[in-house]
Amino acid sequence: KEGGSGGWTHLHFDIFCRQPSGKWGCHEAYAFVWEAYQRQYRPKVLAVARPHHLSLSGQPVELDASRSWAAAGTPLRFQWTFTDGSSADGPRVTRTYAKAGYYTETVKVTDAAGNTDYDFAVVVVIDRNRPEEAPPSVHVTYHPTLGIRPGQEITFKARTFGTTDGEETWDFGDGSPRQTTRSDGNVKPLAPDGYVVLRHRFAKPGHYIVRVQRTDRHGQTAVNAVHVEVAP
Repeated sequence: KEGGSGGWTHLHFDIFCRQPSGKWGCHEAYAFVWEAYQRQYRPKVLAVARPHHLSLSGQPVELDASRSWAAAGTPLRFQWTFTDGSSADGPRVTRTYAKAGYYTETVKVTDAAGNTDYDFAVVVVIDRNRPEEAPPSVHVTYHPTLGIRPGQEITFKARTFGTTDGEETWDFGDGSPRQTTRSDGNVKPLAPDGYVVLRHRFAKPGHYIVRVQRTDRHGQTAVNAVHVEVAP
């Protein structure tokens, strides 16, 4: 269906079933999607950086990738890269954010054979002095997501929510020049053209982290990212 974000950019997947109360309701689908993905695609590693977080500025937040999985079992190596450029190792790390914003922190999970996967922990930080004001956010998606080859065209879409200030800045993670776009800031929630569109080709096989960010007039920055795997 088309959700409040508009643009037909992603799938809304719900499972409705009878709840313990006897009434019908929406059931958490994550476990079902996990099982279906494993059975169909047989991944060697699945990185999982959950849950996401809502925090006040100055409040410690624990990022947790310990639910990650590998077909070969443990040990696993965990490498975090943060939006401020710093890094850390380990399945769990604690961060404190001094400034409000929408942060997307990257974890790389590697098994003993060198197989890797990536996931992202989202941390939404509210200014404790202005708790009624939510920071902007940005949503990023792309297609196709599987079986990508070098030189193949990929369509990326993004939309900022919560501000019309500034522009989105794109870093494709492959050394190519950064690009800028300006989505509508969700002024009209169901606008079919609310998402901006960029097309990109990766010249070489590898794992790429594509980051998109936008800053409002208060200096609050929204950063989101997607992992693109280009097969040999």
